[in-house]
Amino acid sequence: MIINKQRGFVYFRANMYKYIIFIFCLMALSAGAQQQDEQLAAQYMSSNEFDKAAELYERLFSKGNKSTYLYDNLLTCYFKLNHFDDAEKLVKKQQRRFEQSAYYAVDLGYVYEKSNQPEKAKKVYDNVINKLTPSYDAAVETANAFRKRNKGDLAIATYLKVRKLNSNNINLFCVELAQLYADKHETSLMLNEYLNAIMQNPSMLEDVQGYLQLYLDNDADFDLLKQTLQKKLKDYPASELYSEMLIWLYVQRKDFDNALVQTRAMDKRNKEQGRRLIGLADLAMANQRYDAATKTYNEVVLLGSEKPYYLQAKLGILKARNEKIFYSGQYQNTDLVALEQAYHQFLAEFGRYSFTASSIKELAQLQAYYLFKYDSAIVNYNELIAMPRLDNRFKSECKLELGDIYVLKGEVWDAMLLYGQVDKEFLEDPLGQEAKFRNAKLSYYLGEFDWARAQLDVLKTATTQLIANNAIELSLQIQDNTIDSNDEPMRWFARADLFYFQNRLADALVVLDSINLVYPKHELADDVVFKRAEIAIKQKNYTLAAKLFEQVYNEHGSGILGDNALYTLAQLNESKLNNLDQARKQYELFIEKYPGSFFLNDVRKSYRALRGDVIPVEQ
Repeated sequence: MIINKQRGFVYFRANMYKYIIFIFCLMALSAGAQQQDEQLAAQYMSSNEFDKAAELYERLFSKGNKSTYLYDNLLTCYFKLNHFDDAEKLVKKQQRRFEQSAYYAVDLGYVYEKSNQPEKAKKVYDNVINKLTPSYDAAVETANAFRKRNKGDLAIATYLKVRKLNSNNINLFCVELAQLYADKHETSLMLNEYLNAIMQNPSMLEDVQGYLQLYLDNDADFDLLKQTLQKKLKDYPASELYSEMLIWLYVQRKDFDNALVQTRAMDKRNKEQGRRLIGLADLAMANQRYDAATKTYNEVVLLGSEKPYYLQAKLGILKARNEKIFYSGQYQNTDLVALEQAYHQFLAEFGRYSFTASSIKELAQLQAYYLFKYDSAIVNYNELIAMPRLDNRFKSECKLELGDIYVLKGEVWDAMLLYGQVDKEFLEDPLGQEAKFRNAKLSYYLGEFDWARAQLDVLKTATTQLIANNAIELSLQIQDNTIDSNDEPMRWFARADLFYFQNRLADALVVLDSINLVYPKHELADDVVFKRAEIAIKQKNYTLAAKLFEQVYNEHGSGILGDNALYTLAQLNESKLNNLDQARKQYELFIEKYPGSFFLNDVRKSYRALRGDVIPVEQ
């Protein structure tokens, strides 16, 4: 009997396994068929065959699949087919299944609205809002249901009703309401909600600033924010958050004078000893507002030499004056002499040590490229290279710059030695690749074109895009102009290029004239005109430069210099000639003509700025 019982149990268990496997197979087949029906229905919808899609979705619903995805698609099909009775039945069925959900209640009103029954729709919507409780989650669900059906006003009404039910707590739903007001372009209400949000949660300050960069479109919006902040500061004078926001606003508008007033007050109130002022000055520097940076650094200096940011401010003043000369190009010789004297005074006050090395380097650059005191610059660079406790990368950068000065002096072999040292020490590093490029260019200056191209070919895959781009351009220039056995025109042009680098502009023009005279129809024609334009820029003859760059683009726009010429022409019109409309058109033309250019990102940024887009300041 025991054996028979065991056999019976084994038999039962074996049959049970078969039954379970059979059930699983049926389920798998059913799931596969359902998936196929869903895919087919989606295809029908995408091809606007809504009747066929609806039939499939109805079949899926009848089998018990009540997913939100199927529901939404079936309801959409009914709307497309004007089957409003079916739509109403579908929504009411879902309402009965999910009595607590606001989504289906809102959808019922939407069905009535779509079927041209506005009174019934309004009654349903009003009923949804009237039934609201103080529940936060229910408010969010209801508002989202209204937003889903593009009922922004009703979503706002939902949040305001629940806010009222919670004792008029203005801290509730600030961000949600702000975004809804932004969608409706109700800027004043949006700003008020965002500012309430940061008062409630200070950690949201940067998030709110990001939202405002997206939503504030014009000067009027920024002025409104300024007025709102000033009112908030009157209502809450002790709040630093609104002061922070006002400083941020002034910086966005590049209004560093007013930003300084606010920052100085906050720095003093919090006893920060210039920390906040230094941050503002650095921001002004990053945005090339050099006068504003100098003014702000001076505020830190005035706090006294015993304060912790005194040295940093002194360094900043020198850097701001230096970069203003370098980037603006608007200076007199007296400005250069005064700046050199300021560097000497600074170094006399603080000494010539590793922490002042950057200032010694800036002084050497000023002496070499603006005052043409090559020997003084060489002394300063050699001091830096020999200085103990200085980073090797910084020293190697000094070697590259010292090599350039030797090129300016015509001492090319000393330059090659320095470039080679850096190339060897930083072999696979961008700094080493820059050294290799400079050596290749020096070989090009000397007419050693084969050797130059060999080095340039290695650099075509450089890790730095700028170096790779420059290497490709110079290699193509050499290749295109040394095709035949006579490379003498290219030698002349390389010599003119060297004279240009050495600021021997008159000598460079003589050589370029000779190329035009002796080889009037040579392939170098576009290079000659382009180099003349670059010389005109150095001579500050911007009108002539623009004319020459335009000639290069018009006559050689499909060549390797076409994008360079159009980009530089647009920059001249924007920054030197104040032809902003012309610059905008040229940037637009550039985007169309040269979508693969190295300069494309910079062009897009400049184009958006000229078009009036709101662009965040550099941090």
